[in-house]
Amino acid sequence: MPENNNNQRLSATDFTPMDSEAGKRQLPLSPGLIALLVLATMALAIMLYLFAARAVIFQSDPDNAQIDIDGLSFNIGDNYLLLTGDYRITASAPGYYPLTQTISVSDQATQDLKLQLQPLPGNLNVSSDLSDISASIDGQPAAMVPGIIEGISRGAHQFEFSKYRYFPLQQEIDIAGLGTTQSIDITLLPAWGQMQFSSEPVGADLYIDGRLIGKTPLTTEVLETGSDLRLQLSGYKTFEQQVSVKAGTSADHPPIKLIVSDGKLKINSSPTGANITIDNQFKGTTPIELSMAPFKKYRIELFLEGYLKATRSARLEPEASTDIAVALRPNIGNIQLTVSPADAQILVDNRLQGIGSRTLSLNAKPHTLTVQKPGYQPKSLTVTPRPDHEQALSIKLLTIEQAYWASRPPTVTSPVGTTLKLFRPDQTFTLGAPRRQPGRRANEAERNVGLQRPFYLASKEISNVQFRRWQEHSSGAIKGRSLDMNNQPAVKLSWEQAALFCNWLSRQEGLPLFYQIADGIVSGFNWDAHGYRLPTETEWAWAAKIDNKGKARVFPWANDLYPPQQVTDNYADQSASRFLSFTLANYNDGFPVATDIGSFKPNSKGLYNMSGNVSEWVNDYYDVRPHRGEPKIDPKGPATGSRHVIRGASWALGSRTELRLSYRDAGADGRLDVGFRIARYVDRPGAKP
Repeated sequence: MPENNNNQRLSATDFTPMDSEAGKRQLPLSPGLIALLVLATMALAIMLYLFAARAVIFQSDPDNAQIDIDGLSFNIGDNYLLLTGDYRITASAPGYYPLTQTISVSDQATQDLKLQLQPLPGNLNVSSDLSDISASIDGQPAAMVPGIIEGISRGAHQFEFSKYRYFPLQQEIDIAGLGTTQSIDITLLPAWGQMQFSSEPVGADLYIDGRLIGKTPLTTEVLETGSDLRLQLSGYKTFEQQVSVKAGTSADHPPIKLIVSDGKLKINSSPTGANITIDNQFKGTTPIELSMAPFKKYRIELFLEGYLKATRSARLEPEASTDIAVALRPNIGNIQLTVSPADAQILVDNRLQGIGSRTLSLNAKPHTLTVQKPGYQPKSLTVTPRPDHEQALSIKLLTIEQAYWASRPPTVTSPVGTTLKLFRPDQTFTLGAPRRQPGRRANEAERNVGLQRPFYLASKEISNVQFRRWQEHSSGAIKGRSLDMNNQPAVKLSWEQAALFCNWLSRQEGLPLFYQIADGIVSGFNWDAHGYRLPTETEWAWAAKIDNKGKARVFPWANDLYPPQQVTDNYADQSASRFLSFTLANYNDGFPVATDIGSFKPNSKGLYNMSGNVSEWVNDYYDVRPHRGEPKIDPKGPATGSRHVIRGASWALGSRTELRLSYRDAGADGRLDVGFRIARYVDRPGAKP
């Protein structure tokens, strides 16, 4: 094989152009062949169109409508061949509004399309030998005729032609429409006859249908359908009547006797608003204007509370006005008013009378008496002085604070029927127990606390039936002894359940919620709210431990001796000895487990079972020692914790330690001997909602 040489060069060769005549030599195309090719192309295009086109059949009303299509189409009889897509069509016919719309041709082989053209309205040429005839069509005013009424829709219509003094003509006419004009000639028949009128006295102005005809006596036209007659004569009352006479006939109206006109009586008084009687018949209050028969003397009496009766008389003349003005004399009574504080303002009917105690001379009618002073709750009342007897009245104002608490109810009732009592402690006391007190526990360290914020506290614990108003619950049983009876206290409830029940109570009354909830559990407290809650430990201890004289008690009974000398409440007694490890010797309250709420006598504050029956949840988190930084007044307890305080003894407790009013326990979950009672703050001024 020869070796490839990249340096090899190509040599030039001679080029000879083709002969020009030879380059032009081509096969000739005849005209016939060209025509044949064009026809073949057109035939192919038509075949392709016919293959792809869809048949559209137009059904028009009227059936002679001309169809114009904006786009390529072929018309074969009633069929229009159109490719798929949107087309704008126009249908037109003489006597009809043109119809233009867009159609869509689908892939269906044959499609029907209905076209409904709206006919043009017609005209009606009305002729008559009368002028100014009112025409209405189907009850609607149309035009005045004779003349052409234009634009009447095609079809049958109810026409009415009417003119004053003629009978109306009603006629049904079928309007052809399609832009045509029809003609009719109408004749209205006269609707009047002649009537003669006379009056006593003569010379009265006579009006027919509001038009002055002349003076009586006279004869004039009256409609068969009825005409309004009016006679007027100075010094006499207007006579009005509807009259009629058969068309084309004559009649005489009975003579009309006119009545003398009333006189006018205007009565005014100072002050206004006085009751008026005329000849012992009540007519209204001043100011007043009356029309009354003339030529008669009337007795007029005016009455107004706090004023003496006034009597007047008057004689009236026809169409004359008599004015009476009366200045009423006050009927005075005295009220000896004593007020406290001494510098309080005195207002009568919102008008200042002076400052301090005084004698008020007032009209003998009801007055609004107001006593007021800045910083005090104003007091208003209605007083009625007695002219024949001086009255004495003493009013003492309360400060705003005093008035507020006077308006607070001493008790409120919860949505489940629990009664809560109002307490305003405003005192300090010692929470806990002295170190040397027998039975004292380490979690009872003494600390001085105070209560200033008033609160409501339930007199009884929440019962099973009350708790079940919120949710289904069973308090269980022990050794065959039921704790689930309706009126037994609800137990076996966690602190969380008790708190959520309080929020439910608040919602029932629309009160702001005390407990803040996150993910279904209590996350905080709204101390400004006055919704339902558990009592604080300080509130519970004050209510249970401090008697009405401010003395702290060791036990719920009258002395400080243990064990109790008589039955005081439901504790661990002999009746429960078969299922309790410790019971009180020689003590039998008759109930081995919890009994109905409110059993046994209340304490000095009217609260039941503050020690005994069941122990109770309170709001505070549990801590052995006082929480650092806890306020001395209205303490809220620790800010956080895992357990909450339980206070008070129960049917299961009976030792010296447990029966003391300072006894504290703690927990989180429900127990068979732990229930709760509810509390709430008072909606005092300034409290946030």
